Amino acid sequence: MKRRQLPWSRFFLLIAVVLTCFGSVCWAQQDAPTNETVSSQKAPDTGDATADILKVAGDIKEAIVPASPEVKEIEKRLANTEEVVKKKEEQLEGAQAQAQEVLQEKEILEKEVQVKQEAAQVVKEELEAVKQQVVVKKDPQLVKKVKALTTESEKLDEEVSAYQARLDATVSKAAVAQRGLELVQAKVQQLKDSLENIKKEKAAKKSWAEKGIEASILIVMGLVFFAVIKFSVRKLENLVTEKGRLRESGVTLRVKTLSRLFHWLGTIAILLVIGYMVLKVFGFDVAPLLAGAGIVGLAFGFGGQYLIRDVINGFFILVEGQFRINDVVKIGDDAGLVENINLRITTLRDLEGRVIVIPNGEIKTVINFTKDYSQALFDIGVAYKENVDRVMDVIKDLAKEMRQDKYFGRLILADLEMFGVDDFGDSQVTIKFRIKTLPIKQWEVAREFRRRLKNRFDELGIEIPFPHRTVYMGTGADNEWLRQLAERYAPKK
Repeated sequence: MKRRQLPWSRFFLLIAVVLTCFGSVCWAQQDAPTNETVSSQKAPDTGDATADILKVAGDIKEAIVPASPEVKEIEKRLANTEEVVKKKEEQLEGAQAQAQEVLQEKEILEKEVQVKQEAAQVVKEELEAVKQQVVVKKDPQLVKKVKALTTESEKLDEEVSAYQARLDATVSKAAVAQRGLELVQAKVQQLKDSLENIKKEKAAKKSWAEKGIEASILIVMGLVFFAVIKFSVRKLENLVTEKGRLRESGVTLRVKTLSRLFHWLGTIAILLVIGYMVLKVFGFDVAPLLAGAGIVGLAFGFGGQYLIRDVINGFFILVEGQFRINDVVKIGDDAGLVENINLRITTLRDLEGRVIVIPNGEIKTVINFTKDYSQALFDIGVAYKENVDRVMDVIKDLAKEMRQDKYFGRLILADLEMFGVDDFGDSQVTIKFRIKTLPIKQWEVAREFRRRLKNRFDELGIEIPFPHRTVYMGTGADNEWLRQLAERYAPKK
């Protein structure tokens, strides 16, 4: 039966379309030429999602409640400052590139100077050795070699001096570039501080009604995003659902599991982003709050390690596909159907309908009863008087009949696998066998097989033993002989 779609989904989608169109119109009007100077215009920054959302919320609020002239003047200053900051950041990028280029040139020259100095040192050492030979031998060839080495040494010294001069100039140039870079960085930081002050001034000039309206718009947009994610996840699950199959494939179950994870992560992201932007609307400086949260997190670090362990373990459970939505698993002493799984917790529901929530960090060993296929395992006891070969033939025939059944034949994947006589009990012979089934269908097949087997044993007169007690009725006089015997052999006092 197809699930009826709630009207809220369509309502939220309609709001999303309206907000998107309205934001586009506002941005188009903002980018259109006006009588103001070009420097006062502010193009939307597509790289900053939060700024874009805040801009849309502000435009919608402006359409509902127009801002006062004082606030408009502050907004104009804010736009101009943002434009200057943008230009200074571009200038900063150019200064960084120039400084990096100068530093690279400096490194190259230092290597060249080192090479030339080493070459000059080698020539000088060779020149000294040849001079000593000239003093001893007085050979004209050695004299010529001394002159040649002297010329080469002087040439190398000149080259070293030239490279050293270039290196000194480059070092000075690098110092100038570094100083310019520091000045531009200081200017950019100063402009950013000024920008933050203007934003705080703008927030202070707004009335609480304007802030409330803008915050309400942000919350509505968050609800819209949440509804879109929920609607998308539901559509994806409906799209991949394999209708008409008794058990969906592993790929389908894995896609459904990951879609639930996407819904969980998306919800957390929306809450964080919308909460951050609402705080900014009311003029709260979020940076100190984040720093305070970091200090609190450090204080509770020993408790946070359990959360980190849950997230890491949950990540590997999802990546490795240890279990999925609609699998039946046993984790520790708890077992049930997997209803939900995310990075932090796994939710099970047992046969009594109880919900079991297990942190992923506590999961050490998992027994998955429904991975790829399942096995219905049987231990059937019969009386010692029965012919076990005949009993095993009856069981095999009954399994063949179930494979011919229109419904249960679809649940059974292979013929019965007979293990044989497994144990001799106090009053029964145990016969062990199993039947391979679709995942999660082993219990349904086992219940039906036991029902048919009981009826078949009754028809054929095969006894299934059960514990019983024999009681002999009598009076005390009937046991007088036992009392006399006990007195005869009792020790005398």
